[in-house]
Amino acid sequence: MATPIYYLSQLIDLPVLDHQGEPVGRIGDFVVKLSGAYPPVAGVTLNLGRVDRSLGPRATFMPWLQVAEVAASGLTLASTRLDLQRFRRRPGELLVKADLLDQQVIDLDGRKLVRVNDVQLVAAGPGGRDFRLAGIDVGARGLFRRLDLDRFVGWLSARTPIRVDDRVIPWEGVEPVDLADLPAEAYEGATGSSRGLRLTYERLAALHPADVAEVVAQLAAPDRAAVMESLDSEMAAETLGELEPEMQGDVLEYLPTSTAVDILAELPPDEAADALAEVSEERAAELLEGLDAEDAQAVRELMAYAEDVAGGLMSNHYVALEAHLTAEETIQTLRELRPPSEEIYYVYVVDDDGRLSGVLSLRDLIISPPDTRLSEVVRDESEVVRVSVDTPRDEVVQVFDKYNLLALPVTDEEGRLVGVITVDDALGAALPEEREWLPRVRL
Repeated sequence: MATPIYYLSQLIDLPVLDHQGEPVGRIGDFVVKLSGAYPPVAGVTLNLGRVDRSLGPRATFMPWLQVAEVAASGLTLASTRLDLQRFRRRPGELLVKADLLDQQVIDLDGRKLVRVNDVQLVAAGPGGRDFRLAGIDVGARGLFRRLDLDRFVGWLSARTPIRVDDRVIPWEGVEPVDLADLPAEAYEGATGSSRGLRLTYERLAALHPADVAEVVAQLAAPDRAAVMESLDSEMAAETLGELEPEMQGDVLEYLPTSTAVDILAELPPDEAADALAEVSEERAAELLEGLDAEDAQAVRELMAYAEDVAGGLMSNHYVALEAHLTAEETIQTLRELRPPSEEIYYVYVVDDDGRLSGVLSLRDLIISPPDTRLSEVVRDESEVVRVSVDTPRDEVVQVFDKYNLLALPVTDEEGRLVGVITVDDALGAALPEEREWLPRVRL
């Protein structure tokens, strides 16, 4: 036997009848407890109508256990007992009509925002008593159903090539959008839309950061911050790094300071500097104050450079070692340092004063005999391709293109190594309008 399927638009405002068929009110909304892939209906709110005018516009809550039957004519109760206390929302509960209908949710499979035109409910379990939230309808059919034109659409589809179908996304494939925290009074009897149910975005967090960023980019600034705040710091930092600069600024402006600082601490200094360049000076100073002193100094140094020169493109995190180390000692040092992949495209060799004296690729290091000293395998200083901190951005891009590099060392006027520019940063700077399709280079 097929599982009975219902739509919210067909159920809202239906009469609620006692076991003798006498009306006691009308369905106001369905209360769902957010748990599992398909959350159970905990009960309904009742608009009492003429039952007791002294109650005013308040709604009362009826547990779903009191429902004996669901039909096109309405809900029939199992007994005459009816709790007329004012409805009070409990933590973890969602009002289907108020919180979902006409709102935006995240389609996890399509990686986009969609509008809820209707909500699908199913009656499962023995006797169909286990009512559950099954999915959301984002198709045109849902809108026609709400306008009471569903029969006309069915008639039209049966007689013409025109098809107006439901497009239902299973509930396990969507994530509601969190707009703001519920005010305290919402738990004291408020019956309107919460528009702020606090959610964890666990399903969204399971996606790749680039996919999360694709969704976040479609949200308004406060909503972006709400999603980012729900992610752990590492995931939030990776997602922030995938966003356009102005969106990064919006997120950092709206996030609580402590959360924003935690996210910035997970970013490489150059990405943190780029993000802070998009917020107000006051906000940037506040966030830098919250960072570890060493991290804050690294970010401040990068923020001092103009964005259109090499200093503004570089990261001041890189691997620089002394020439007397052997290949085996160098590899052991890298194991201990555990630098991010983008920091070890090449190993840079510096003298006692920090001047760049040579470079070798990770490949050259790996294939060298263990007792070989770096001084024996590095490219000589005169052969090292480099740029200065004030080299214009266009020239930096030309150097990458000419020499087919993965990373480019940046030196100051005295030849000291002060930073490294990676190829993805160079390409992102060269093609700012097309950054969304540029892949990040990873080893």
